[in-house]
Amino acid sequence: MNPAMLLIHKSEVDYLCSDLTVRQGLEKFRHHGFTAVPLLSREGTYLGTIRDKDFLMYILEKGNGDLKDMEDAPITDILIPDFNPAVQIDTEMEQVFLQVMEQNFVPVVDSRGLFVGIITRKALLSRIYKNYKNDI
Repeated sequence: MNPAMLLIHKSEVDYLCSDLTVRQGLEKFRHHGFTAVPLLSREGTYLGTIRDKDFLMYILEKGNGDLKDMEDAPITDILIPDFNPAVQIDTEMEQVFLQVMEQNFVPVVDSRGLFVGIITRKALLSRIYKNYKNDI
């Protein structure tokens, strides 16, 4: 099994762009019910993962929940560096297993660092289960 077999392509993945404000990102989270999504540059580079917790921490640190105060802050202000690092499309499955045990999804990039999609815990477990059923 290789990571490409489990990939959910970028065109099927919800993500946020780095030129959004904190308020715009929060509104998208609220509307779509996200708990975590990839954050990409306009060029398609994977920058990290934004979680609902990151918004909460931002609001608590700023001291009030006024959306007006979030209109000028770039969403990159709430990004936690090195959280949920991406793997290359040709990485070993062992690395994918290790990361998916910690996160619901693993971001996948190509050799240029461009985001190509995600591997979800559900997709990995489904594949393992399918292989198990075929072996019985």
